Amino acid sequence: MKKMKKTLAVILAAAMTFSLTACGGNKAEEAPQPDAPAVENTAESQDQAPDVSTEAEETEAGGEEVAKNPVTIQFMHSMVEEERQQTIQGLIDKFEGEYDWITVEQVPVDGDSAYDTKLTAFAGGGMPAVIEVNQNRAKWLVGNELADLDAIREVIESKTGDYYDAILKINTTEDGQNFIGVPVGGWVQGIWYNKTAFEEKGLAAPDTWENILAAAEAFYDPDNKKYGIALPTVDGSFSEQSFSQFALSAGANALNAEGGAAFDSDEMVEALTYYKELYQYSIQGSNSTTEIKDALLNGSVPMGIYSTYILKDLINEGMMDDFGFALVTNKTSASYGSVGMLSISDGLSEEEREAAVLFVEFLVKPENNITWLHMAPGGQQPVMPAVADDPAYLDNEIIKGFETLSPEISAAFGSISLFGIVDGKNFVSMGDVTSSNVIGRAIYDLTVNDKDPAAVAADTQKQIEELIAQ
Repeated sequence: MKKMKKTLAVILAAAMTFSLTACGGNKAEEAPQPDAPAVENTAESQDQAPDVSTEAEETEAGGEEVAKNPVTIQFMHSMVEEERQQTIQGLIDKFEGEYDWITVEQVPVDGDSAYDTKLTAFAGGGMPAVIEVNQNRAKWLVGNELADLDAIREVIESKTGDYYDAILKINTTEDGQNFIGVPVGGWVQGIWYNKTAFEEKGLAAPDTWENILAAAEAFYDPDNKKYGIALPTVDGSFSEQSFSQFALSAGANALNAEGGAAFDSDEMVEALTYYKELYQYSIQGSNSTTEIKDALLNGSVPMGIYSTYILKDLINEGMMDDFGFALVTNKTSASYGSVGMLSISDGLSEEEREAAVLFVEFLVKPENNITWLHMAPGGQQPVMPAVADDPAYLDNEIIKGFETLSPEISAAFGSISLFGIVDGKNFVSMGDVTSSNVIGRAIYDLTVNDKDPAAVAADTQKQIEELIAQ
């Protein structure tokens, strides 16, 4: 059965898009954008070792030392910038200094489409031992039985108590018994707004649906090229991410508790109707990450949907003190978030598997995780309280620049809500729905093509039903 599923994966994967488009580009940190702690755990720290040997030599019962056989593993990632590859090589060199029988080779791949093509090719055999993935790719690997769930759980359980609860919730398999990857960082998306402009108009923060719409109307002045909000409308996953916050805050979800399609619910139509109403005060046309960020930075809008990847730009432009961050709130608060993960491939030899477990566990030790996060400070946020509070992590000029927003960002991590997570079940099929872009295209049709909300809901419902039935 496993062999059949892997073969099927090779046939189907070329037609799939695994990636989620994050604010600011298509690199791994944006590998696409929904994190202050949810509930802090208090179990033992990261210094616990995994249940594998960490010595270069093993001692037999008779006392003789047996040298480890040399082993080489590959690490596939999307950090193609030279500076980031140098940072990763520094981590590899440090790791190989501790485990001198293991050699780790980098396999950097540029661009989402190239990454997916490479991953598809590897699915036919010879997978890299360790693969950097976003949550959508991770679900695809698990769904096609290409990930070693026992090895992944081995690493996470060795760190019990180190992750935010919300991160582990996103990271669970559909049956709730395993994890789809080992988290290394994450980012959240919400409403970034110019606090100074809002104060000048005497407006409340744009958190509730009512406050967001009132502010969008108040700032709308198209004759002077000023708009009320920059709303994602592109025919792509950025629009799905943005819209999901409004839908989930109203109690709507793309799937129901049985994993069936639920896009035509009354709550979903309500969210679609609201999003379309809000769009009339937005910059018109297809708006993706570039348009949203530019509008926020040049002052043509006072608020917009974006991820924490905008922090560096706000700091560089000297605008950080003017900006605030709010969560979309209706019946509840909702933030979109993405967790960067490391997957360990299934089918490795015993030596390769041990090396992969050791390498992943090494990368998520706080001191090494800090080095990883500092490759994209502000964009990638810590997924472990011990890292978030570590002076070594905070000792970064960009991170120091947004210290005042740390509580709001922390709250966002605790409010991460994703389509496809229902009653504690994280349905793998949602990865196929997102990959198909049916929801992103629905938002484009709703806004740019001016389609009726109820009609969009019904059409999208039918498409999701067909995807799930495949």
